Amino acid sequence: MREKFPGWYPKKPEQIAKLWDTALFVPDANVLLHCLRHTTVVRDELLRLFEALGDALWIPHQVGLEFQRNRLDVEFGALDAYDALIKDQEANIEKARDRLRQLRPHPTIDVQKELAALDIFLSDFKGRMEAARGAHPSAEIDGVLEKLTKLLENRIGDKWPADKLAALKKEGEDRYSKKIPPGYKDQKKDAGEYDKFGDLIIWKDMIAKAKADKRPVIFISDDAKEDWWWIHRGRKMGPRPELIEELRTESGQDFHIYEFSQFLRFAADRFPSIKPNVAKVEESILADEQARRRQDDAAAALERDTTLRALEDERDQIVSALSGTPGGIGTVSGDRAALRARLDELNRQIRSMSEEADGQDSDGDPNASARHKR
Repeated sequence: MREKFPGWYPKKPEQIAKLWDTALFVPDANVLLHCLRHTTVVRDELLRLFEALGDALWIPHQVGLEFQRNRLDVEFGALDAYDALIKDQEANIEKARDRLRQLRPHPTIDVQKELAALDIFLSDFKGRMEAARGAHPSAEIDGVLEKLTKLLENRIGDKWPADKLAALKKEGEDRYSKKIPPGYKDQKKDAGEYDKFGDLIIWKDMIAKAKADKRPVIFISDDAKEDWWWIHRGRKMGPRPELIEELRTESGQDFHIYEFSQFLRFAADRFPSIKPNVAKVEESILADEQARRRQDDAAAALERDTTLRALEDERDQIVSALSGTPGGIGTVSGDRAALRARLDELNRQIRSMSEEADGQDSDGDPNASARHKR
């Protein structure tokens, strides 16, 4: 049974330990970008970890490409944060000032005193941001980039030729339509094949590398989507069974996957040199994950609200047309049945989206259970 369905049996600790002895370790682009995001202690420890992996460290060309395409956003995003935070606080303070100025005589609130306190807070905040800007470690980050560049020398796969990429795009469309992992969660991306099919390219390269080197693969990723992970009732059980079985069929090798924070804990036991600071590294990585999650949730909420408003506007126009209100959608009697059907569909969509939004708001973090660490 286990031999016929290897992907459906989560690996035991001793199996994983054995895997570490011979595996290739493949970090995704976001894991490499952590080397540029965090404090000096974290950056140094991540580099030390990658150095400790030695010849077992390898990345597909696509991972390197995604790293290069995104690293300037990370570097300049950190530099832009100072002005962005100052601008945000100025806007918040101005709103507070306006609210205080509108306040009618109050038995306990001294408006002038509170206005002065706001000015002091803003001045202090700007001073701290300017001090932080002056201490920004641009030279250190450049040094880290150079170290990472040298570390990955001769450990990067080849770029795909145009004909191979064209064939993959055709295969990818078929796989995505059938929800064959990985990558189908990216099928809505429209920024080019390197975005839409990026995960599939990485996957195909890992299979080819495992076959060529006759070594199992351990993928280290911050991607928590279901097209990489086997998620059962909110619990991550390990890689998708289909991935384990496909890599084994194509290469004869095994496959495992870690979230980066989880990988750090296992690596600390293997490499004592990183153990003293692993808690600091993990804390920083988890803080970054939480911040990214909040950004993703905010972007999803904005997209949902925009879609919801458009549906509500269309519903209002149809209601106006059916009731004969001036300004409604022009219609003739033969279209009324179609309009009523569309109105029913809109009401279902609006109700479903509203219930989903209410559920996420009440839960606070709708994805928390899916990120359960083994």
